[in-house]
Amino acid sequence: MDNPQFRSRLDEEVLWNAVQHGDHQSFHLLYTKYSDFLFNYGRKICKDREIVKDSIQEVFKIIWEKKKSINIKSSLKYYVFTIFRRELIQKIKYQEGQNQQSESMGFELSIESKIILEESQQLLRTRLEKAITNLSHRQKEILFLRYYENLSYTEISELMSLNKNSMYKLLSTAIQRLKDECIILILYMSFVGNIWYYLYKIVF
Repeated sequence: MDNPQFRSRLDEEVLWNAVQHGDHQSFHLLYTKYSDFLFNYGRKICKDREIVKDSIQEVFKIIWEKKKSINIKSSLKYYVFTIFRRELIQKIKYQEGQNQQSESMGFELSIESKIILEESQQLLRTRLEKAITNLSHRQKEILFLRYYENLSYTEISELMSLNKNSMYKLLSTAIQRLKDECIILILYMSFVGNIWYYLYKIVF
């Protein structure tokens, strides 16, 4: 039976092997494959588009210059996201005078770009939007990494510098806050359909 996840990992290994051997076409393919994802992720963390773009350029500059010495222990995607996040946070700190609580660090989860709701779901969407706005930027970030980018729990915990217990607690707290905010509507919609399907479509 075909395993898409295994095939994807195999494709990554072939691509990275070609990059390490100096293949410019493969490097361009690597850039094309991940640059849009990085920009989307970066804009969740930083409102300054130029800082995000500069960070992406710096990431691929590092990858090309150090390609022969880079040892990817997990997945290629995880490695790219890790060094991008590090570069972006460093640029934000520099830009904002080491102020990690600056406005640029407001993690915004774009709901509208993911959701096309039927009219009957409008009220639940509104409540969820409000609930997500009230989450901390770390809670929004972990939801994004888990349900947008499909990173594993291990990858998320390492990327966000959290131990496993703290990571699970942060994720469960974020989900619980969304559920608590919309409990009445959830109870109502449980009578008319699969509520978990609605939550998945609306939040993620």
